[in-house]
Amino acid sequence: MLLLDRDSRIPLYLQIRNQLRDMILDGTLSEGSRLMSERKLAAALGVNRSTVVSAYRELAADGLVKARVGQGTAVCHPLSAEAPDSEAAPPPPLIWGECLVPRPKEERDPLLRDLMAFLSRVDTISFADGVPAPELYPLDDFRQAMTHVLDTAGRTLLQPCPIEGYYPLRQALARRMARWGATVTAENILIITGSQQGLDLIARAFLRAGDEVAVEAPSYLGALQIFSAAGARLLPVPLDTEGMRLDILENVLVRYRPKLIYTLPTFQNPSGCTMSPRRRLRLLELARRHRLPVVEDDPFGEFYYTDRPPSPLLALDQDGHVIYLSTFSKTLFPGLRLGWVAAPRPVIDRLSQIKQLADLHCSTLIQGAVCEFCHRGALDAHLDRVRDLYRQRRDAMLAALTEYGPTGLRWDEPRGGFNLWCWLPGGLKARRLMAEAARQNVVLVPGEVFYPDGGGQEEIRLNFSNPPIELIREGIQRLSAAMNLLLEERNSVEGWRDAEFTTQPIV
Repeated sequence: MLLLDRDSRIPLYLQIRNQLRDMILDGTLSEGSRLMSERKLAAALGVNRSTVVSAYRELAADGLVKARVGQGTAVCHPLSAEAPDSEAAPPPPLIWGECLVPRPKEERDPLLRDLMAFLSRVDTISFADGVPAPELYPLDDFRQAMTHVLDTAGRTLLQPCPIEGYYPLRQALARRMARWGATVTAENILIITGSQQGLDLIARAFLRAGDEVAVEAPSYLGALQIFSAAGARLLPVPLDTEGMRLDILENVLVRYRPKLIYTLPTFQNPSGCTMSPRRRLRLLELARRHRLPVVEDDPFGEFYYTDRPPSPLLALDQDGHVIYLSTFSKTLFPGLRLGWVAAPRPVIDRLSQIKQLADLHCSTLIQGAVCEFCHRGALDAHLDRVRDLYRQRRDAMLAALTEYGPTGLRWDEPRGGFNLWCWLPGGLKARRLMAEAARQNVVLVPGEVFYPDGGGQEEIRLNFSNPPIELIREGIQRLSAAMNLLLEERNSVEGWRDAEFTTQPIV
């Protein structure tokens, strides 16, 4: 007899279906057995007839029973017990391409594919990697911090930790951000697997397909890809020497009412520009008036080569509109995959819920080692050292561009960060230059990948943090030679037409 639990959350019709299904599959009800009529079973169980009807329909949909007019409902031979037909043709193989969701358009861009291919060459001078230099990693200090936490708290740090992250590290980050003027507590901080995960969590929490996001143009490629993959429409706002053009942003906010504003106000990636203090306050005023969250991405704020940069938006925010992102991938090691979000508590709670579905929490051991590294003052000492070294590399690139660059090449001098933004001379196209530079074993990033609207075709980003000074000079010489070669082609009408309209092989 079937037994129903009327206090269960499982609907009664599914309880009936599940029990009958089990009886059929284990052979209690054999093939051809007739089930009790819907009316009689409903009376026996004390349920409505419609409940039994729904249960029988579920069984029929599973191919376990078959109803015949005037004959009732009978058990079919379970499909799982059917003997295979030895003469039947084997089923076709699974085609994974039909199962997987199509990739975003950006992932299929051959420009990015070619860039990755160039980076894999061992003899290449790369101005494309926006990462710290491996030879400057503070390995000894970090090894000591790791050994110390393993010796003193290894059993604790090899256990799970809260989703929000290792509490002492969150406290250390709150104290560190207080030095920048931001008033946050450990409860306002979520430890994440790099700021890239933070952007993904924000997109999942705030965006539905069709929503709009106001972004700088140019902007960080990873953010553009994440927002696009979420189905968002990107609204580009151009930059000038003071950062995002707020006169244009205001028109965008009035016309489109986007869900988010995304900005890198300090040593912006890729342009290197820094938003002025006056404009930061104005941006927060616009966010307050339009009741919009501002996502402040700050991977480079610690890398200043003249004066300290202006206070982060988070430090100026009096109304709780800013979601702040930063990372240890630039200040320490990219391989740590460790960053953090600082935001109002409701945002942290929501992002934590989403993060739990992805990875539960970041490595507790790594968090403990980074916390100890900061506690010892090793992070500040490391940053004091590398700021001077990266400034020397920046200056070497500026000097080499001045010495070797062709007439008409323009660039901005960044006050911090890892990148230098250039405007090409004479209408040169960045894609053509990328291909020609690759022939001379130099890699750069063309500007158009940083634009959501197809701009930047005559702009490039050059990274100076990764190559040593001697390779920076050599690489700029090669790059300048590639530009001069293309400019010579341009001076020949026939050669320029070939360069414009003929596909150039990359070798």
